[in-house]
Amino acid sequence: MLAVEWKPITGGEILPPFGDELQKHISRYKGSVRQASCSAWELLYRMLTDYGFPISQLAFTPIGKPYFTDASIYFSLSHSMDLCAAAIADSPVGVDIEIYRPAYNPRLVKRCLSETEKQFFDGDFTRLWSRKEAVAKMTGEGLTVSPSYIETGAYHFQEQWIEYQDSKYWLAAVQQDHKGSLTASHFTRFS
Repeated sequence: MLAVEWKPITGGEILPPFGDELQKHISRYKGSVRQASCSAWELLYRMLTDYGFPISQLAFTPIGKPYFTDASIYFSLSHSMDLCAAAIADSPVGVDIEIYRPAYNPRLVKRCLSETEKQFFDGDFTRLWSRKEAVAKMTGEGLTVSPSYIETGAYHFQEQWIEYQDSKYWLAAVQQDHKGSLTASHFTRFS
């Protein structure tokens, strides 16, 4: 089971009842980053209640990956410019949303691609980068290693091209199945 939703970032800063750790986490952010993060957490809360999952206490791994302490649901959050996204699944999951940029510094692109990705790169670095971020979130490693070590070719992604207001975005989600391999999503809903 995989559900992914996105929504515009709102100006509110109301946090869902996920416990004190979320309050501490959010206190590090200010301004638009804080509002974007609050919107993503609110989206996650709505998704959990819509799908009938229990509300649980939040904790963070030593490298900052959030998880629920007493629930069997996995989640991932992301935000970029005016949009945020959330994914919930019954196994490790990663989601990333990135505003589309048509051009990047060629040295950056070369430095970030794995050897396999260099063979199949189609020129859309934003799409590839959103895949890398989704994998990094799913594994829980984040960007603790060079992006070139995050291999995306072995994974199946649920992706959506989004046009919102005057901007374009790539949304990518990936889920690990219970056997350690990856599977495409069984259910996806975008708002």
